[in-house]
Amino acid sequence: MRVFSKLSIRTQVLAIGAILLAVIPLVSIMAFRQSSEVIVNQNTQYNMELVSNLKQRVSDNYAKISGIMINLGYDTTVQDFLAENDNLRIYELSKKVQSLMGVIKSTNPDIVDIIIVNASGKHTSLYGKIGLAHEMLGKLNEHEGNIRYGGFKKADHLLVRDTFLFGMNLFASRDTHRYGEKIGFITIVLDSKSIQSEIEKFPRLSGTSFYLRTNDKLVYANADGLELNLDADRLTLYSGYGESAVNEKIGRKTYAIQSFELPEIKGNIVSAVPIGNLIKELEGLKRTSYMMLFVTILLVTIPYSVLMMNILKPLGKLISFMKRLKSGNLEVLHTKVELEGYAEIEVISTQFNTMLNRINDLTEQLLETTGELYQADIERQRAEMSFLQSQINPHFLSNTLDAIKGIAIVKGNQDIYEMTAALSRMLRYSIKGANEVRLEEELKIVGSYITIHQGRFPGRIQFEQYTSEDLHDVLIPKMIVQPLVENALTHGLEPHESGGKVVIQAELREDRHMEIIVTDNGVGIEPERLAQLRSTLLSKDHAAYQHIGMKNVNDRIRLHYGEGYGIEINSWLGSGTIIRVRLPLSPP
Repeated sequence: MRVFSKLSIRTQVLAIGAILLAVIPLVSIMAFRQSSEVIVNQNTQYNMELVSNLKQRVSDNYAKISGIMINLGYDTTVQDFLAENDNLRIYELSKKVQSLMGVIKSTNPDIVDIIIVNASGKHTSLYGKIGLAHEMLGKLNEHEGNIRYGGFKKADHLLVRDTFLFGMNLFASRDTHRYGEKIGFITIVLDSKSIQSEIEKFPRLSGTSFYLRTNDKLVYANADGLELNLDADRLTLYSGYGESAVNEKIGRKTYAIQSFELPEIKGNIVSAVPIGNLIKELEGLKRTSYMMLFVTILLVTIPYSVLMMNILKPLGKLISFMKRLKSGNLEVLHTKVELEGYAEIEVISTQFNTMLNRINDLTEQLLETTGELYQADIERQRAEMSFLQSQINPHFLSNTLDAIKGIAIVKGNQDIYEMTAALSRMLRYSIKGANEVRLEEELKIVGSYITIHQGRFPGRIQFEQYTSEDLHDVLIPKMIVQPLVENALTHGLEPHESGGKVVIQAELREDRHMEIIVTDNGVGIEPERLAQLRSTLLSKDHAAYQHIGMKNVNDRIRLHYGEGYGIEINSWLGSGTIIRVRLPLSPP
């Protein structure tokens, strides 16, 4: 080193230039290789993250299908259908089961069919794919009640779509002599696009091939996969490679091969990424390396004093500033770095300061967003807790009323039994999860409510109901008729000593909508109050007032169906009131 220091500056510059000319190509080659490895590893990690998300969605879909099968298979109506021997009763129950299936199908469009078969071979389904159910039966263990994957079915002249099969044995869960006995099984046919569409959603590098396999069968290949056209033997081989990328030469190209297991459908996803596409952008790095050689030759001819003043010194200042920033001192974000030298250095200074300002703004936004998300999560948890707590009292009251019913029967008090049974039915109806119910169910609850009032005021209230059977299965929002009847009883009929009457009619109109009409012969409403009530029904003011139930019903209908539907009220002082509820036809 001492000898080198005694050489002339020119010699030192030339020597340093020669070393740079030798080192830079070597460094460039090593950097190119390392960058290639980093990019391939990053793509591997990227694919792992993408497929991990896909696997989670497949698991979620499997869990959803499992939940549907368990909830439907052990529903009381389905259990009655499976255990029934009378053909007429089986037919009636099958219609109810199909209604349940229809509700599930409406919220799960990827379900192609649901088939339920009892022990004697009687079945019910949405679309009659009974052959698939019998095929699924051969894959179920006689004594197991677990969800089983039945495999992939290719579309044919009977099955218009590629599907996956899932099945489960059903056992008697009712408290009868057949409890625990196998009484049938359920099969769900799921559209394979429910998984294929998830694969197609993920962004990926151009040229990447994806293959979805189940039970050693190819289920799906994207456009690039179809062009690559890997045969079954190669796909079987690649399926054992695992999630770590393995380089494989296919034709004239080298691919990074990865395999990801999908245990829920006994399959896997194989991805093949052309390495040439991954490192395509690195070709520019080679050209940059050659330019660096030329620039280096020029730089070594420039006196080092100029370098010290215009490059090294400001860069040293920048590095020192970055170390302070790296130490975690956020106060540095509010300061600026001042660099003097070449124009590029000043540009770096300006851009770096801009970046600091942006980082500072993003940090504040992140903190604010994090706080908002935390507060929202707290509110969500409170809402969930309130919802759960709100269900405790109705359940408790319903169970208590059942106990009172038993006591009333023992004591021989039929009136108490009927009133308690009616109130119990209303409580159970109010805590049902469905937002829409059949018109027939809603009217039964209204009948229970009338029963309670007739028990309170014996002989004072009459109730009549006129409804076409064609309208019994029309879906309406839950609890929209009862509040109107409650208003009629409370405000219209209770002042009467006797002769009170409530009539409910459901009629189909020519413009394909339905009207539910609630009529009472009560005291009626004063004209000024009637005008105020009509105005309130049309307003968006949610302030409480005497007829809050009627306002609530009207708002729910308009929110659900639109401004063209809702409540119309007419009343005559001393003669009674007529309330018309306009609803669209909504089949089950």
